[in-house]
Amino acid sequence: MLHSDATISGEHLPLDAALAIGAGQRAGVNISEERALEWLTINPARSLHLDKQIGSLEPGKNADVVLWSGDPFSVYTRAEVVLIDGAVVYDRNDPSRQALSDFEVGQPAIARPE
Repeated sequence: MLHSDATISGEHLPLDAALAIGAGQRAGVNISEERALEWLTINPARSLHLDKQIGSLEPGKNADVVLWSGDPFSVYTRAEVVLIDGAVVYDRNDPSRQALSDFEVGQPAIARPE
């Protein structure tokens, strides 16, 4: 399983998994992307004994979901939509659902292009 307690590196876990996949391949160990996704989802939930509530997309479970523009293990992929507890908290195509950049925080309201 892969995990991070650092607030800035959790968003990079798919890339960390991609690095592990590549290292495994170079060592002669074939690691599927499905297996690597388990490292980031159901395996951490199992280790916390929370796999009945979280860790996979199943009816009745709580889920935070990211919809990617492509392969989640690619450095070129971007998050398109993020849902937390069923609510859209980020949408790449909706400026009202995007966080302010560090340059905008604390500044007077800036009109965003529609």
